[in-house]
Amino acid sequence: MKSLFKKSVAVILTLLMISGSFVCGAAAELNQDAVNKHYGQYKNYVLLGDSIASGYREAVNQENISWNWVRNDTAFVRAEDSYSDIIANSIIEDKSLTPFAAPAVRTIEIRYMLEDDFEGDQYLFHHPFTIKSMGKHQDYKDEYRAAVANADLITLGVGGNDWGQFLSWAVVDITAAFEGKNEYVQQMKSVIENSDMDMATVEKLLEICDTAELLPYFIEYLPQALNYGLENFYKNWDIMIEDIYRLNPDVTLMVVGMSDTGYTSEEKEETLKDQAMHLISEAILSIGNKPMKDGAEKYGYTYVDITGATYIGGHPDANGHRFIANKIIEALPDPVISKQFDDVKPGHKYYSAVEYVVANGIMSPTTETTFSPDEALTAGDLNEAMNAIVGTDKDTEDTSEVSIFKFAISLFTASFKKGVAGVFKGISLAFKIISDNTFNLGSTLTRGEAAEYLKAFGSF
Repeated sequence: MKSLFKKSVAVILTLLMISGSFVCGAAAELNQDAVNKHYGQYKNYVLLGDSIASGYREAVNQENISWNWVRNDTAFVRAEDSYSDIIANSIIEDKSLTPFAAPAVRTIEIRYMLEDDFEGDQYLFHHPFTIKSMGKHQDYKDEYRAAVANADLITLGVGGNDWGQFLSWAVVDITAAFEGKNEYVQQMKSVIENSDMDMATVEKLLEICDTAELLPYFIEYLPQALNYGLENFYKNWDIMIEDIYRLNPDVTLMVVGMSDTGYTSEEKEETLKDQAMHLISEAILSIGNKPMKDGAEKYGYTYVDITGATYIGGHPDANGHRFIANKIIEALPDPVISKQFDDVKPGHKYYSAVEYVVANGIMSPTTETTFSPDEALTAGDLNEAMNAIVGTDKDTEDTSEVSIFKFAISLFTASFKKGVAGVFKGISLAFKIISDNTFNLGSTLTRGEAAEYLKAFGSF
């Protein structure tokens, strides 16, 4: 029974720290059209975040994983082939980048760097290493704030340490709190410093905890630790974003979401267990990403979904960094459309869809400065979209409202122009539209909702 207990806790911890399935990801290539579109748009690019943002890679040296921890060469420095490095090389004219990301950073550390009176907590800048050549992170507070204040583009990737890596620190602290357990504390620190944070590592930590006869205390403390991490993350997220906008209200802020770190470029057949772990990790990540998604519409930043990025040992591999860079570049606000509409600003839930349909001539604005995303879709709007998609020549002056069912059928019919593969995808999209609106098929779509479906249609 005790063995099962340890295994269950190990599973929970591992899912929270790194997620868990093994799914092969396709090679990532930059979208050259998006690169060309945004090249030269920004001059001062600043990177904020944790180890994933910093480009930290545990498995660069396969024979000595700890080599990377000893070097710790991604704290507040530019890491070659990291996603920020790729972005800077691709769209920043002079290829410049100001890097202020580092391993183990949480929202708490970012608040500490941006605020005068925030003290953080007992884990402030909690690392199993030091930055000998740079001193302490705190020494760079002024430079950090100046970088944020002067940026015209910021990418922010943070969150996993708030409620994931934090738990590994809690395990060590529980052990350290008991007299005569220092030997076990040192063992745990060694495991954390010299291993990938995977299931095997978590099991090692729990095994040491069990040997020290402290496992019951850890089990008792786990719910409190989880609650502390999540509460802090949810509370600090909005405050951290407000800190950034207080220093720089006009910056383009791209928030990079968290994704399942079990995705790998390694060829491996996915098992039923992998699929189950993936579903569980997706559920956990939906909780973790919620404040990021909610804040996009509230504050106007852009949330970047990086589902599908590939990893090694909990951090993106080369392909993963390229994938993330591409997602960020593709999600950057259109340099013209982002300033055009008063009612659909970057961060609006329909912004990316509106940007797509307007840029591609599929839907027109209602006035020079409005798109009217909450107004009902008219037959004229639908005819305009069909004219653009399949080359028809239907009247676009019809102001009658279009039912959801008619809209779905129109897209399905248009899919025949895209060949056999298009037909199957058209069927899939039509069923999605119908299933999304099962109980009101006779009702009308809003222009914003229609833009989302039209964007999905245009992607195949």
